[in-house]
Amino acid sequence: MANIHYELAAAGFFFLIFAVSLEKKKLALKSTIAFQMLLFTMMLTGFFIVGDEFAYANGKSTELIALAKAISLCLELGTFACCHCYILSLAYRLQMRSVLFIVSEPVLLLSVSLLLSSPWTGLCFFYDEGRQFHQTWLLELIALAVILYLIYDVVVLFAECTQYTIRRKCACALLLAVFAGLVLFDVFAPSWKAQLLVCILAFVYIFYLSQQSPDFYVDNATGSFNRNGFIELFRERISYRTETACLLVRVRNFSSLNKIYGEEKLQEVQRRIRGLLLEKAPKGKVFHIGASTYAVLFHSEEEAAALYNSIKRRLPTVWMVDGEAINHEYSFYLSVYPEDGEDFEELIQRIHYARSDHESSHAPGELVRLRHDTIEEVENKKKVAHLVEDAIMDNSIELHFQPIYSLEKKRITSLEVLSRLKDEDKQYINPEYFIHIAEENHTIIPLGEQIFRKACEFAKRNRIFEKGIEDININLSPGQCRYEGLTERLREIAGQYQIPMERMHLEITESEFTDAAAVGRTLRSLKQTGAKVAMDDFGTGFSTLVNILELPVDFVKIDKSLVWSYAKGENQFLNDLMPMIKAEGKKIIAEGIETQEHIDIIKRLQGDFLQGYFFSKPLPEIQFIRFLEDFNRRTSERI
Repeated sequence: MANIHYELAAAGFFFLIFAVSLEKKKLALKSTIAFQMLLFTMMLTGFFIVGDEFAYANGKSTELIALAKAISLCLELGTFACCHCYILSLAYRLQMRSVLFIVSEPVLLLSVSLLLSSPWTGLCFFYDEGRQFHQTWLLELIALAVILYLIYDVVVLFAECTQYTIRRKCACALLLAVFAGLVLFDVFAPSWKAQLLVCILAFVYIFYLSQQSPDFYVDNATGSFNRNGFIELFRERISYRTETACLLVRVRNFSSLNKIYGEEKLQEVQRRIRGLLLEKAPKGKVFHIGASTYAVLFHSEEEAAALYNSIKRRLPTVWMVDGEAINHEYSFYLSVYPEDGEDFEELIQRIHYARSDHESSHAPGELVRLRHDTIEEVENKKKVAHLVEDAIMDNSIELHFQPIYSLEKKRITSLEVLSRLKDEDKQYINPEYFIHIAEENHTIIPLGEQIFRKACEFAKRNRIFEKGIEDININLSPGQCRYEGLTERLREIAGQYQIPMERMHLEITESEFTDAAAVGRTLRSLKQTGAKVAMDDFGTGFSTLVNILELPVDFVKIDKSLVWSYAKGENQFLNDLMPMIKAEGKKIIAEGIETQEHIDIIKRLQGDFLQGYFFSKPLPEIQFIRFLEDFNRRTSERI
């Protein structure tokens, strides 16, 4: 009777798990349905095992005991079949007619037939006159076949379930292992079967909570399925090559609205948007995939377009929440599989792009198709980000050097270090572009250190200061200035190559300031090491004399656009600007010098240094050294 208590408890708990899972809001995944069937068959198996034990304990006829035993063994086979289907669903192969799966159906039917006929034929098992159970080699053969299927499932799990982590794969493998243990105990140690059922119950419950709980796919704030559920269902539909249309509804500038109105009020707006979507959208296909974004899945583009046309008229731009008017606009995006792409990762990347705030030329309320060219810029940024990371890892950033001519000394006295990065086609990428991406991806610190180190290596290797060079000009990103240890790190690197910090001339572009206070602190710290500081690209439309006065600037670089427009007679700004800068004790470097006229202008306005193609374009190391030696030699000969 002790075994009956164990088995009855196990069956009862399986029933409770199954009942609770029915009550939960479930995502319509094949894996979810397969796991539900697994719980159901385990529950039935548990009750029939109890019935088998009860019939035996209460002295029922041998035929009735044998029949109960046959049914419970068939249900166990059904449990193993459901477990097999569950693993296939994780690998998105539940509808694929693999050779092994074709074979498994007749094998399963044959096994069930043999087991059900055994109470009368004794083919798989029989009870003797003393009601003792005896099994035949056929039952052991069936058990061996089940073990082989479970081993096959483990292979499928690790070879084909690429979307799952190793942790989840191991959890599923343990589930298969406990079922294999049930088979072995059933055949070779049946007296321990009841205790094993309790252990299996505990494991399945833990597995349910950690791997298959429906709560994992539900957003508590809105009651919709969340981003996890969306990704799972979207991946499954693509894996089974099911035509799918995804409509995204996003509240524009949500993060800014959150700061203004607060999270609670915006959650109420989210719930109201969900309510409008549920009126027209398919049941169970509305997903809250981000704070500002809902996604709705359809079987066709026409269905998605119909919802868009309906919802864009009904979604108000003003929501009244607790007496406060919340004003906002919407963006709509549409992605259709397979028309817009067949690769899941590519489609998901486009959806991630659509659900984030970004600069966009699309008007509010417009339906934007998420084709490849729609987010080409995002994909390009991703490629360049990888190239930057590779350059950091491989120490492969290239440096070019452009000379800077001193009007006072009539020779080249300094140079600007310019970083260069090539794309996959060996074409140079715009430096401003990849530096900006490095800032966005927080790789600017190691990239900047590599550029600084290579500049020091260049100076030491070529004994650059013995060739008339007094300063090495290196661009400094505002992103680097937010790094508190920047000054100490640059001083440490320069010290490794015996380069005095007094030789370093650091240039920063004012138009890129995002934290002027941090920039100011860093520049003052650098000045204390003896380094010089320049304001780069002055005159691009962002610059102000106030910053020149407030920041510890030694040099001001006049942008080439200002020089060129002055030469064309389009403005006279330099007439007032340059004397004011000189009056503050700053030296002036004029960029974009390409003609003798440009030189004469800067001379007349009492500039100090010239940089541009009139002297040389940026050159690789060897060519620059040759140019420098030749230019300064010819200059000294003229003097």
